[in-house]
Amino acid sequence: MPARSALYLLFRDELLGYARSKVMLVLWFLMPAIAIVGYLALPSSITARSGGGFSISATMVMSALTSSLSGTIVAVMIAVDIVSERNRKVFDLFVIRPVRRDSILWSKFFAASACVVVACIISLAAGLTVDLLRGATPSGGILRDLGKGFVQLAGVLAISAGGGVFFGVLSRGSIVAAVILVIQLVGFFQYLPLLPGVLGVLPDQFWLWMLASFAIAALLVHGAAVMFRRAEL
Repeated sequence: MPARSALYLLFRDELLGYARSKVMLVLWFLMPAIAIVGYLALPSSITARSGGGFSISATMVMSALTSSLSGTIVAVMIAVDIVSERNRKVFDLFVIRPVRRDSILWSKFFAASACVVVACIISLAAGLTVDLLRGATPSGGILRDLGKGFVQLAGVLAISAGGGVFFGVLSRGSIVAAVILVIQLVGFFQYLPLLPGVLGVLPDQFWLWMLASFAIAALLVHGAAVMFRRAEL
């Protein structure tokens, strides 16, 4: 079986599995509800005095909130999934098949990220719909912020999912250890994509920060793949 087709088949199976999971079913409804409440409660723009008086839009704030919350969830979900399948000897089935161990981890990374990205996009769309119903017409600035918000969201989720993969492999069979590592360390990495958009750190370097975020996510999954190849299943 070619590596590319193996990755596709694994991705498809993981995507269906995550989409039907109870965690994702909760996210399909919880995240839009949070976004709607946020858009109703927040003003159109927020000024952060402690950061030199920079102003950020409600769209950027809500994208940061939804991505951080869902990022932690997806990281825990992937880490627990890897540990659980390892403890149940599920990975042993792949040893006798021509499937690279890397493909197992990358399929989980892409599938879980895709499911949560869709949930977050629905959430932001629900929030913007609230604004439209209230008579607010999206301006060019709001649309630009929306585009940046989506990229920022994808960066947070990528780092979170990469961290979930990495710490799921690193924990070596302990679900408790995986959850603790994810909550304590993935939350730290999540701040990187948020620095220019929400925290006002070098806002002119937004795209550089995003590129660094995706690069770190790829390095986390690659590092996990290296450990996974060398580990005993």
